[in-house]
Amino acid sequence: MSGVLKNYRFSLILLAGVLVGAVLGIILGPKASVFQPFANIFLNIVFCIIIPLVFVSISNSIAGMANLRKLGKTLSVLVGVIVATGLISSFLALLTVFIFNPSQGATLDLSTSFDASTTNTAIQFDSILTVSSFTDLLSLSHMLPLIIFSILTGVAVGMAGEEGVPVANLLKSATAVIGKFVQIIMYYAPVGIACYFASLIGSMGTQVIGSIVRLSIIYSVFCVLYVVIFHSCTAFVGGGKEGLKRYWKHIWLPMATAAGTCSSSASMPANIVAAENMGIPKETRNLVIPLAGLIHKDGVVIVQIMKIVFLFGALGLDFTASDAAKAVLVALISGMIVGTIPSGGFIGEMFICTTFGLPIEAVPILVIMGTITDPFCTTTSVTSQPAIAMVVAKLTEGKKWINTTLGMKGEEVNAN
Repeated sequence: MSGVLKNYRFSLILLAGVLVGAVLGIILGPKASVFQPFANIFLNIVFCIIIPLVFVSISNSIAGMANLRKLGKTLSVLVGVIVATGLISSFLALLTVFIFNPSQGATLDLSTSFDASTTNTAIQFDSILTVSSFTDLLSLSHMLPLIIFSILTGVAVGMAGEEGVPVANLLKSATAVIGKFVQIIMYYAPVGIACYFASLIGSMGTQVIGSIVRLSIIYSVFCVLYVVIFHSCTAFVGGGKEGLKRYWKHIWLPMATAAGTCSSSASMPANIVAAENMGIPKETRNLVIPLAGLIHKDGVVIVQIMKIVFLFGALGLDFTASDAAKAVLVALISGMIVGTIPSGGFIGEMFICTTFGLPIEAVPILVIMGTITDPFCTTTSVTSQPAIAMVVAKLTEGKKWINTTLGMKGEEVNAN
């Protein structure tokens, strides 16, 4: 129990900040706006660190993956499977929020002005994916071009070989330094979040809290059904009845680890053990499990879709087919890229707001939604990895891979 409380400590402190802020907002009403400057200090510092954080973290991660290029076939199949499952989870999430409106009864009137028309225009991929000047990459309104630039930088560093090692070391050191900077900022996060919610609820009432709870319930129920139904289907596609049987026999250790730690990285050893017990070939599991732990996060994809639809409804904006397509793109990128970097939650929420031209004052609301749903989000992502590893094994090793592996003998690897 103490270990679980330790893992959830910061989340519990953040939620305590929300509770304190909510109580102050209810008691003080409009007078709670006196706390807004303290909230702004926190938000402004976070916004300032996002650009360097995204660049060095993504570039460093990609540069470190250069040795995986030899496994082109497996990587290509893995990326294809990740995109396919991400698209399916996105569409299922969209269908769910259209049936169960997460923003029902919610109305947000945030102070920052924004151009609502930008959310209703056709997708312009050139302006979404690229900018015409390097200096434009330093703007929070161009997050996706920055991510693409960071990926290309990491690839270039890896391709440079020995000559790129000094740059790779610099990126590694910069990532560590900025990680500590973020850690310092997070010490102030509970205060900033408390002040933000005090001011927000003081001006808008308690409907905000009710809306957050509603979305969290919808998401949690969706995740349970998604794990039981979709992961089972994925395991069946990859390994047939035997694969499905092995999946549910051995998935409980990673599932419990994910729920207890809220960390895909911390769940990776348990997932590798589970994948070995399932009989997934060594070459496949040793590549798919670590890499999928970084870039395959269906839980993130799903919650990003729901957050986007929530914001549109709460802000009184029309959610068009064009917006739905853009939401799927944002969710996929969040699941594959944003989830790999420190404090990716803040970046993911900023990514939503800047891509759709929404007020960045909504970021703390989205962060709290993410904090509440994190156990379900992590569990959904972690438990998908052995299932997709089975699909990758089928596509790279052949349909009969399952007949020649360890699991058919009923052997198990000791989790210890």
